Amino acid sequence: IGVMTIPFVASLAEDALYAIPQDLRNGSLSLGATKGETALRVAIPAALPGIVAGFLLAFSRAVGETMIVVMAAGLAANLTASPFESVTTITTQIVTLLVGDQEFDDPKTLAAFALGLTLFAFTLLLNVVALHMVRRYHEKGYD
Repeated sequence: IGVMTIPFVASLAEDALYAIPQDLRNGSLSLGATKGETALRVAIPAALPGIVAGFLLAFSRAVGETMIVVMAAGLAANLTASPFESVTTITTQIVTLLVGDQEFDDPKTLAAFALGLTLFAFTLLLNVVALHMVRRYHEKGYD
């Protein structure tokens, strides 16, 4: 999942860095800063909220992925601190509960919908935090 989110984070970070006005870079260079100092002390701090928002959006996308999580974690209903043992995830439980033809008022179906709602709420919360970071980025006047 981490490898899958790398292009997403890289693209959003690149967009955040390109959104910084050239005047900020030129001002830093005209005051005697090197290109490296300009990148580290002007460009990255100005783009940091956009970069953080990219990480949060990538994390929420990784949490919301369904099939790759099921394939990676397996169908074992286990919770452990060891990264070498199989664990369970919300998406795995949803897949496990919704196997077969079931009625809507069946407790397993209702539990699967409750888990889906929990997953949706967590992903929505991450997206709201990322949106807040992007708005804070635009309020500083770097666009």
